[in-house]
Amino acid sequence: MNNTTAYRGNIFYFNDTASLENLPKHKNDTSNQYVYIEDGILIVKNGKIDGVGSYATYKDKLSDIKVENCGTKLITPGFIDTHQHSTQSSIVAAYGEKLLEWLEDYVFPGERIYADHDCALKDMTFFLDHLLRNGTTTAVSYGPLFYDASDLFFAELNKRNMRFITGNILMDINAPATLKLSTQENYDISKKLIDKWHNKGRLSYCISPRFALATSEAMMELCGELKKAHPDLYIQTHLNENTNEVKEVKKLYPWSKNYLDVYDHFGLITDKTVLGHCIHMLDEELAQIRDSGAIVSWCPISNNFLGSGLFNYERTLKFTDKITLGTDWGGGNSLSMFAVMDDAYKVSMLNNQKLPSMHRWFLATYGAAKTLQIDSKVGNFDKGKEADFIIIDPDASPFLKYRRRGVEDIFELLFILMTLGDEKIINSTYIMGECAYRADK
Repeated sequence: MNNTTAYRGNIFYFNDTASLENLPKHKNDTSNQYVYIEDGILIVKNGKIDGVGSYATYKDKLSDIKVENCGTKLITPGFIDTHQHSTQSSIVAAYGEKLLEWLEDYVFPGERIYADHDCALKDMTFFLDHLLRNGTTTAVSYGPLFYDASDLFFAELNKRNMRFITGNILMDINAPATLKLSTQENYDISKKLIDKWHNKGRLSYCISPRFALATSEAMMELCGELKKAHPDLYIQTHLNENTNEVKEVKKLYPWSKNYLDVYDHFGLITDKTVLGHCIHMLDEELAQIRDSGAIVSWCPISNNFLGSGLFNYERTLKFTDKITLGTDWGGGNSLSMFAVMDDAYKVSMLNNQKLPSMHRWFLATYGAAKTLQIDSKVGNFDKGKEADFIIIDPDASPFLKYRRRGVEDIFELLFILMTLGDEKIINSTYIMGECAYRADK
């Protein structure tokens, strides 16, 4: 049986050598850190990339291979979302209170449905279907609090063969009784999930304290013990999202030098730690992120919706290039990475900063793969990598089709897609070479 399929269309991806330092900033920049092939061919064999190049080069080698002709559609690696809440679909677009009030009034009540199996399955199925509809193929995600729901979430992800970094969200203080487990219960659930799911298929377990205000020192200690026992685990949490949050953390942890120090004290700041938001940062915190290799997840949609503040990209980049993008689905009102990239541009403009098209697309694709240390698996079209990719239709709406007439420059095309695109321009999403979503079905 020949498990090989070729996809013909316009192809775009970043080279292995691409970085925020050497990416081109405009079309006349000849740094050549990306590949753009008009009328190209992508060959997928047994779920892996088997070849990529121009159709003219490959056409004589395709006689025994099924070829899907995508016309002028754009074939590109799938998006990587580094901060999202899988359990918050039911409260998206709740009235935009400030962070702490919003959690109390909307998030905690919304997450209670995960105590019920049928409600949990219905909600997570919608979430994952919607994620694929938006062209996201890899994510760092906060899972449910309860064991049964978390186990179900991992099972659904494994069934869909998705590359996911996730774990049960941990809370043992400052939460309603219906969403607060004892410190030991949180720990025991984590241990069971690690033993059952970590490194199974394409899944990685992530230690997930919600944030410092919801986790006691005892819980932090146990998170540190989990990391010591399993050094390859990821860690995710929130940092310096809201000014009132920062003040409350200082009250709860008066011994800390700063917010980041709370996590660092317990051994939770590593090169596999993903820190959501990072808006109100001290220089010493940014220096610690640089020295530890920790990962920043910038969530502009959520920050704008909740009025949390403007992330300073240029300032952060002076300390670290481990910057990624997240929807923060829940606080963010879209799962589209197009929307995230669009808001990132607007936030930068408000900061009187420029954020080139290539940089934003890099942060949402290969750059995220590199910072998460999964670039040997996904992120571009090098031979042997897992075939997670999307097909984008730049003519999906009448206005897009009108707007892009005569546009031949990939820089301008990307900018148009990021500014005007949404889930409607995702024609199809592929996971390990298998079609997981198609717009016409």
